[in-house]
Amino acid sequence: MKFYKAKKVVIVTESYISDDIIQALQKLGVSGYTMMGATGKGERGLRLGNGVSSLYKNVKIEVITSAEIAEKVVEKVIEHYFIHYAGIIYLEDVEVVQAKKVQLPE
Repeated sequence: MKFYKAKKVVIVTESYISDDIIQALQKLGVSGYTMMGATGKGERGLRLGNGVSSLYKNVKIEVITSAEIAEKVVEKVIEHYFIHYAGIIYLEDVEVVQAKKVQLPE
């Protein structure tokens, strides 16, 4: 079985901007993503996500893609969203079996 090297981009941020980030990811060529609710504590305080609306909740968005697209994603998120909104972004090296699903060259 062959494995293909890829990058996993993990974005943890306010749910308020999640739709905008998803649209930006798609414009950058990301073929898919996983999004889930997130709670925790960071530089801007505790986020429990127990508020009346989703306005105060956090989300975790994960994307598996090529190194080139991952770099563009990081630049876009930091320059356009993390100036005004709370969040953290990090990368992990991963290997995938189905290169086509994450638009990697085979």
